[in-house]
Formats: sequence, structure tokens, C-alpha cells
Amino acid sequence: MTSALLCVLFAASHRVLIGNFHVSSPNAITWLVDGKVGFEISPDTDAPADLAAPDNSYHRTTTDGVWEWGRVGDAVVGRYTMNSDQGGFKLTFHNNWPHPIPDSVTAGTSSGGWKCTSGGVTWELVMSNDVSSDTDASHRTHFVAGIGKLPATSEVDSILDKAKAHYEATRISATGDRGDFLGPIAATLNDTRVYSDDIKRLAHTVSRKWAKDGNVPFFCWDSFFNGALACLEDPETARETVRTILSFQTPQGLVPNFAHWGFADQTMSEDRSQPPVGSMCVWKMHQRQPDLAFLREVYPKLAKWHRWWPVARDGNHNGLLEWGSALGELQGAKWETGWDDTVAFEGASMFGPHMNADAVDLSSLWAADAHYLGLIARALGKTEEAVEWEREHREISRAIEGYFWAELPIGPAGAKEGLFCNRLWNRQPIYRLTPMCFYPLICGVEDADKVASTIALMQSPKFWGDWVLPTVAFDDKDWPKQDYWRGKVWAPVNFLVFQGVQRYAPIAFQNEFAAKSVRLFMRNWTAKHVCGENYLSSTGEQSSDPHYTWGALLCLIGLENICRIEDDGRVSLNGTLKETLTLRNVPIHGKPYEIRVTPGRAELWHDGKSVLTADGKVVTGAP
Repeated sequence: MTSALLCVLFAASHRVLIGNFHVSSPNAITWLVDGKVGFEISPDTDAPADLAAPDNSYHRTTTDGVWEWGRVGDAVVGRYTMNSDQGGFKLTFHNNWPHPIPDSVTAGTSSGGWKCTSGGVTWELVMSNDVSSDTDASHRTHFVAGIGKLPATSEVDSILDKAKAHYEATRISATGDRGDFLGPIAATLNDTRVYSDDIKRLAHTVSRKWAKDGNVPFFCWDSFFNGALACLEDPETARETVRTILSFQTPQGLVPNFAHWGFADQTMSEDRSQPPVGSMCVWKMHQRQPDLAFLREVYPKLAKWHRWWPVARDGNHNGLLEWGSALGELQGAKWETGWDDTVAFEGASMFGPHMNADAVDLSSLWAADAHYLGLIARALGKTEEAVEWEREHREISRAIEGYFWAELPIGPAGAKEGLFCNRLWNRQPIYRLTPMCFYPLICGVEDADKVASTIALMQSPKFWGDWVLPTVAFDDKDWPKQDYWRGKVWAPVNFLVFQGVQRYAPIAFQNEFAAKSVRLFMRNWTAKHVCGENYLSSTGEQSSDPHYTWGALLCLIGLENICRIEDDGRVSLNGTLKETLTLRNVPIHGKPYEIRVTPGRAELWHDGKSVLTADGKVVTGAP
């Protein structure tokens, strides 16, 4: 067996962080010294991890072979297992220690090695898969690296096997008919934590490939979705991710479209924001992993953001909102929607900083934001503020229900049917069908007929197919192009629309919506190990960035369909599914639960006891 031992001595006064959070090295183990790369151990692969413990105790990446590593104190142990037909493996050690330290690095293998006393040196350890020379039949290469006293290479297998077993037993996961559709949430989010020394934060970015000149991008609604996803297994970094995007809030209250990046000569988009999903995601985080101190910390900023919208984005003063940009540019307003090249506002133009079109999607999310702010206020004991948020939520929802409803020729042979749609300021409906038409379901409109028509439109051939939801209708003239937000499936859209589907749709349709979302994700994850920025609604293939965090929202839909935490804290358990599933270590109110699903039955377990059972229906109760 070939082994490598790297030992590093350093001056204790320097700040050192260890992990795979150097933005440009997704699979390397990096020692950051005062925010700079001190040394780094890189395998010959850039694939993402398929298991990644939030405490860095165990990471695994499966490509041609299996790359595993784990942190033990200030040291890291690792091994690479080659396939039997693999020609070799290269492990690269980069020494770039930023401070001159005599005899700072020594390195060696069982068959010899190197020695170095200065920085700026790179070694490559090339392992040949040749049993007759220096590798035994296990085809494994081991290494140990770190600061101070290190484990022996003979201990690597034992350390990693124990760490893997512990993480497998405690991680969120699923087995059964859908496969492990929960594991990818944790693997993706735990593998996209990056450290930014200039702002002294370790937080989730959307994808390492979006970094520019070392600047880690933090996008607005993406960061809140990352919080809702990451809290399932790493609530600490989930909260820090929300803190990070809120740290860039302007004095006026705007939370920027992007920050800590570089785009169009800007490092932060002070002219525009993005969809207001912050309070929704923060509340979901609190239901999973309660933290009143965190709620108390972010509530004023979320409330300030909510109040910014009517001041900055109600150009016609009718109490409903438009997308916009302080620069007065239409593309900037489209960027604010989050749907960068959407056709949903066809015919609109800019009127100062406002798009001259009232936005059904923005107004609905803003109403929902008031609802979730009310829940947060009640949790914090701010009863008067909660009552005011609840009143505001009702008023905006009623205005949405009356103003955005229109009769358009969308039925068979051009027959008119009712739907919610965007309107130009002259009240002319915009005739381009997108899932924005379904957003009023998110905030809770009350007219039963309008709700039923909206659900029927979603189930019609215009939107319902093998791969849903397309971001323009299947019969839209732009759908065949499958361009970005013109026909592709985007996980955040499915996730937001599902919030309304759960509120209103029959349980059979809820189940079908969730099953299609999970199937879309898992067919790509299983085949190519990708978590897509978006997916083609024509073929179901992943598209754009293959490793973008919010793709995992498709899996979160699957979890919420099976076991949903209601606004009042009770749990709704779905006993109507026809599948066999076991979900493990699902956090609810800060405790891990197991969910067992068999056809027509679901049970919620904690500490070896069944605490809630649903037979043939959805049951809501206290866990």
C-alpha cells in the first residue's frame, strides 16, 4: 500500500480554517491561513461530493474511483480507492504558505519522498495502479495532513470508516421507491459552503462556477432558498447565509439582487432587489430548527425590506406592485423578477424606476411575506405587530383577487376562461401564460371559483406534461426554444407554486405534483450526479449550471408533500401515497424524526415510538 505523510508546523498566532470551502477548489482540502491558501491537497477530480458531513468529518466523491477525506481536529485524513482498471491517480500538494516559516513542510511516501523548507512549491504524488510495484490489491492510497501531531496512516481506514458510519446514521436520507431524494439536498448544500475573508463569513453560495476573481456571489432569493434547504442538516451555516445577504441591505431597505460579485460594472445591485421570499424561508427554517434569537435578529431587516417595496415599486399608487430598477432600465426590472429573460411582461416599458405593469407574482409574494412576518412577530411575542401584518396580508390578498383576474381566450377554440395575470397600467391583461398565473394561490385568495379555475389551468395541457412546470405554456410560441426562463423548468417556481397547491388542490394532485418534481430531479442526479440550475421541460434533462443549489428545492417539495409543518406548528402527515418510503433524521422543531410510508399509510416516529399515524388520508396533529 502506498501512503503519503504531510506534516506542517506553523506559528500559532495565525488564523487557520480547514475544509473544502476555497471557492475555486470544490474538491480540494484547503488550509486557509489568514484568509489565504496556506496549502492545499487536491485530488485529480473536480466532481462534487455525494456525501458531505456539515462538520467535515466525512466527505466522499465518486468518479472513476472513490475520494474520501475527513477532518480530525486540526488534521485531515484521506484515501483514494482506484477502480481495478484505472491507470493511476494523482494527488497534488500545493504549498503556498503566506508567511516564511523555517522547515514549514515535510512530505514523503513509503518509498521515499520530498522535503521542502519554503513556500511556493507544488508536488505531485502520482500513484500507479500496479500491484507489482507499490500498490496492493485494494488499490488504495492514503494520506494524512495537518498541524501539530498527526494520526498515523495506518489509522486512516479506521478513522474514515467510523466517521462514515456515524454520518450515515445521523444524516437526512430516504430509501424506497423514490431512492434517496433527501440525501442530495444535504450533499449539495454542504458542498457549496465557501469562505470569504473580506467579509469574514462562511456561507452558501449558489455555485462555485459563478465566482469572479475570487468574489463569491450572494444572490437574493437564492440565499433565502439556500437557508431553507441547508437548515435540514446544517442550521448554523443556513442562518449565516441569511445573515450574509441581509448584511448587504441598503439604508432604504432594499436587499440587493446580488452582492459580493462583479456584474455590469457593479459589485452590488443597489438599483434592484429580487422576489421577497425571505420571511417564508426564515419561518420554514425556524420550524425545522427553532432559534428565537435568530428570528429576533433578522425580523427587523425583513420587515424593513417588506416596507421598502410599496415606497419603491408602486408607481401608479394603486396598492399593488411593479418590478423595477432605479436605473430605469427594463432589463434591470426583469432581473429583479428573478426570471431574467421572461416574456411575462411583454409590452411593458419603463416609467421612471417602475415597469408600467402591475405584477401578479410580486404582489402575491409580497402578500405572502406579510403573512410570514405575522407568524414571526407572534413567535417573538410582538402581538400588535402580528395583528397589523395579518390585516395587511388580508387586504393585499383581496386586492390581488379583484384586480388581476381576467377573462382571456385561452380555452378550446379560443373560448374565454378566467385566470390571474399581469396587467399593464392601462389595465390591459398581458396575454403570455406563465406559472406566475398561479402565484395568487401562494398568498391565500378566497374566491373558490377562481381557485378552482386556477388549479384547472395548471392541470390542463398548457402546463401539465411529463416535465413540469414549464416557465411558459407548452403551446407558447417561445416554448420550443427552451431558452432559460422561456420554457425550462425551474425548481424555485415549482417550490413556490407548490405552496399554493398544498393550500388548495386535491391531495391526489398534490401527490402528482410532488412526484413529478422529485422524479425530474432524481433521474438527473442518479444518472449524472447533477443538481440543475434548471431542466428542459421537453426532455427532462438538466440544463444550464449542473451544480446549482436551488435545484434541490424539487426534493424539498417531495418532503413537504409527505410531512408538512403547518403555520401553527402542527404536523400534517400524508397517508394517501401508494409508495413505500422511509425518511430518516428529518428535523421538526429541532428534533430528528423518522417517517415510514407504505401504500395508504404513513407514520411519524421519534425515539423508537410512533407519534402520529395517517391511514388513507392526511392527518394533522402534534408530533
